[in-house]
Amino acid sequence: MSTISMRPACADDLGFIGTLLARSCTVRAEGTGYPRCDDENELLAELALYDNRLEDHVFTACDAGGAPIGTGGFLISDSDAAAYLIGPLLDGPSRTVDNARAVLRLLMDQPIAPPAVASYLEEENVVLAQALRASGWEPGPAQLEMVCPLPVPAATGSPLADQATMRRLRGAADPAFPVLAKLLASHHRWSSDPLERLGDYLDDGYQVVVMESAGRPAGCALWIPVPDTDFGRLDYLSVAEEFRGRGFGSALTRQALAEAAADGRIERIYLSVDPANEIARRLYLACGFEAGTSSRKYSYRQQSG
Repeated sequence: MSTISMRPACADDLGFIGTLLARSCTVRAEGTGYPRCDDENELLAELALYDNRLEDHVFTACDAGGAPIGTGGFLISDSDAAAYLIGPLLDGPSRTVDNARAVLRLLMDQPIAPPAVASYLEEENVVLAQALRASGWEPGPAQLEMVCPLPVPAATGSPLADQATMRRLRGAADPAFPVLAKLLASHHRWSSDPLERLGDYLDDGYQVVVMESAGRPAGCALWIPVPDTDFGRLDYLSVAEEFRGRGFGSALTRQALAEAAADGRIERIYLSVDPANEIARRLYLACGFEAGTSSRKYSYRQQSG
């Protein structure tokens, strides 16, 4: 029987948690894909972005004597019914497959544990990958994180076609709002109500760049500055099928990057892309992004009853 116990994390644990987070970003054998935080401050910023709390969503694993040996938790979104596993991260000699399985079991036994959770791991993180598989988590597709340092040099490519313009979405009352919500839902396979989901993103602080051609919505890009950090994320890029092949995707991406640079507080923008999607990867590389960490998704769904 495991001697590992679990308790809610508190402010006194932040230094320990920060050390584990830093290792997960610098030691590939301990690396995670998302959330990927350099320190405790970035974790707190991610929690705030989801309206989650340290004391409710992050936990400290302890040995038989009560000393902390690891951490884990959840990011739970109300906007898109998604939940992501934090870690679990284990310290030094405590980092074994058996201990990781024990911590995973304790995490999923927490009342706050959602029915479906996703975890992202660097491929080199063999210990946690083995623990996830042995605990019933299903491996899924890989994803590539890309990063773009700001500011980005001005583009020298071809100008947009005539009558193509870009602007900011003006909230849920904007005439383009329902059109873009439907486009995003179709392109990115949203399972929740598109209008409600896009509205929630706006409430969360997302900026929406709109591309229009001859007065019709042709595409959009959603990006967000992560509060209390020096970075942001480009999470959704969509161009309607009839407008593809005209450079609109690149133009939307560059406009989002320009807006982020103009903010003055953001030094870099992150995004995630399917590494097999060569068209998207080349588009982002041409816009100034650089290839970063590769990770694999693992999924878990709790059995009802």
